[in-house]
Amino acid sequence: MPRIAVGVDAGGSKIAIVHSIDGEAARVECYDAASPSLKGPEAAADAIATAIEATIDGAKPHAIFVGAAGAGREDVASPITAALESRFAGARVEVRDDAYIALRAAVPEGDGAVLIAGTGSIAFAQRGEESFRCGGYGYLIGDDGSGFAIGAAGVKHLCKVYDGRVPRDGLAEVLEGRLEVSRLTDVLERVYRSSSPVTAIASAAPVVLEMAQSGERSATRILQTAALELSDLLKGAIKRSGLLGTDAPIALAGGLLGTNSLLTFLLETRLLNEYPSMPLRKEAPAPCLGALAEAQRLL
Repeated sequence: MPRIAVGVDAGGSKIAIVHSIDGEAARVECYDAASPSLKGPEAAADAIATAIEATIDGAKPHAIFVGAAGAGREDVASPITAALESRFAGARVEVRDDAYIALRAAVPEGDGAVLIAGTGSIAFAQRGEESFRCGGYGYLIGDDGSGFAIGAAGVKHLCKVYDGRVPRDGLAEVLEGRLEVSRLTDVLERVYRSSSPVTAIASAAPVVLEMAQSGERSATRILQTAALELSDLLKGAIKRSGLLGTDAPIALAGGLLGTNSLLTFLLETRLLNEYPSMPLRKEAPAPCLGALAEAQRLL
C-alpha cells in the first residue's frame, strides 16, 4: 500500500497543503484560512481535516504534520491533534507552531533561527530540543515590523494628513488612490466597516514599500522603523536561545521578506553586521514543505 504523508501550514490567510506518496511530493494546494488563533482550535481542526481530504482525494494518510498559528501552546495543539487523530484513524499526527515548519523548510535539521514577516511577524529559534519564540502576539499588541504594522503606519500617516498634522506628500496621494478614499471618513469606514480590518490595513503595506523604493521620505521612515523592529524580534530569539556567536543559520520567511525591497536591504544590512558568523538564508521554501519533511519522518 502506498505511504502517504501530508504537510500542512495553517495560517491566518490560507491553508497550504502538500502531500507525498512513497516519497514523491505533489504540488502545493491552498484552501481557506484556518488559523486557530482566529477561529479557535475546533473550527481550525475541522477546516484542516476537510482540506486534507480534498487534497488527497479521500485516500488514507499515514502521517500528518501541521504547523498552525498559536499551536506552540498545548491548549491549541492538543485539541487539533485529537481531532485529526479521530478523523484519520491510524495516522500518526503531530501539531506544532507554524514558525517551526518555516524554520524546517529553510533549515531541515539542527540549530537555527527564522524571522517571519507577512501580515504578522514572529522570530523563532531552535537549539537542540528547545524552542524559543519572540513576538507573534497578534495585531492588537504585537506583529512589530509586519505587513499589518507597515500598513497601519501608512494609514495613520494619511489620517494625519487629513487632520492637517503633517503635510500632504506622495505617500498620502498614492494611498488615496489605492485605497479609493478622499477624506478621513472614507478611511475610517474602509477600516472599521471591513469584514476583515486586519487585511484592509495590511493592504496599504505594498504602497509603502513601493513609495519607499522610489525614495519617498515618509515611506522610507516607516520601513526604517519596521527593519529595526524586525531585527529586534530576531535578536530576542537568538539571545534567549544562546545561538549568538554560533554558525547556526538565520532564515528569512514570509511574504514581506520574500522579494528584494528597501525593507529587506535595511534588515539584511543589520543582520549581517550583528551576526557575522550566522549565514543568512533568503528565499526560503514554502513552510508546508517543512511540514511535509517532518511528516515523512513520522512514517
